[in-house]
Amino acid sequence: MRTKNKANVPRSPEAVSAAEAKKTIRCRQDDVDQVPLASGDWSVEDVPGLILRAGATTKSWRLQRRIGGRLVKVVLGPMIAAEARRRAMQEWARLKPRPQDGRITLGEAWERFLAERRLARATRGLCQWNFRKHLAAWQGRALEDIGNDRAGVRSPCLRLERKHGAATANQVMRQLRAVYNYFRRIQPDLPEAPTVAVDLPPVRSRDWALSEEDLRQWSEAVERLGPLKQVFWKVMLLTGASRGSVEALRWQDVDLDAGRICFSTAKAGRTYSIPICQLLIELLRDWREQCPPTEAGWVFPSKYKPAEHIVAARDDKRGVASAHHLRHTYRTVLAQLGCPPDSARLLLGHSLSGDVSRGYITAHLVVDSLRPWAEAVARRYAEILGWQ
Repeated sequence: MRTKNKANVPRSPEAVSAAEAKKTIRCRQDDVDQVPLASGDWSVEDVPGLILRAGATTKSWRLQRRIGGRLVKVVLGPMIAAEARRRAMQEWARLKPRPQDGRITLGEAWERFLAERRLARATRGLCQWNFRKHLAAWQGRALEDIGNDRAGVRSPCLRLERKHGAATANQVMRQLRAVYNYFRRIQPDLPEAPTVAVDLPPVRSRDWALSEEDLRQWSEAVERLGPLKQVFWKVMLLTGASRGSVEALRWQDVDLDAGRICFSTAKAGRTYSIPICQLLIELLRDWREQCPPTEAGWVFPSKYKPAEHIVAARDDKRGVASAHHLRHTYRTVLAQLGCPPDSARLLLGHSLSGDVSRGYITAHLVVDSLRPWAEAVARRYAEILGWQ
């Protein structure tokens, strides 16, 4: 007689191992190299089911997923991160049950798209949220059926715009188009993307830069925070970097003698280096003395999990404007100072693609030439905020 109490059912060793694999890394070789030996299992957040096992002497990979309610484990062995990602996707494509008619569904296509494409953590999370929130009812539909149902795609777009606004409707439809076209390259017989029947609602650019008075109020609110948050927000103000980039800073990314910071986490998986002003160099030197680096090396370690960095830092309820307001403000101040557009792009870590001559710029060779602009922005902020 079977018991109805699931808590009394013993779990298999594989299930126990999966439950204990709570440490996470990205599928990047730099991250893998930083995993200490003998630290056990590490889940790979951007490749579903992929696990890195850090043993006493080696690091190896395995794929572990449930298929039809059964836990399946495939040992991949030691290899570089890029090869592990490729092998994991091949194995998953082989193991995953196909629809009865053999056609790929939107749910499968979406999952494979997220696993195979190099996306920033925030972008990946947003894609997953949009699919679960707005397209979950479509996950079992075949791509071919969706491609032939233009009217069926147009209606949800109009409904999304009415209920959630133009930005959400635009975003969901663009993501749907990206996933569909990604697999149309593999299956060229698929119909044209059905989003051609959708007039994407225009999204107005946001005027988010803070005025001088807004900046002073922001500074007053920051001074009421604890030491870590004070330094955290000032780093974002003086670099114009995104929140995720600053949260993931390690001391090894900061060269105070050379006056440089390398942001290893940025949009679209890019990395970029910028010069930092003398004011920020002194601020970070003081912070390093006040909060000595831990073994993990985070500049801003989590208060509750010292081995991890702070995540999704927000203090808007305390009067601190969001990180993106500061990014807009930094770009606006650069424009006020007359900074050339290419220099502004480099300081903000924006892509240099879209123009042939701009694509010829080798970013790391011009970092020091940007220093006068970083110092000019700092002087402007000091004038507004009354900093010495």
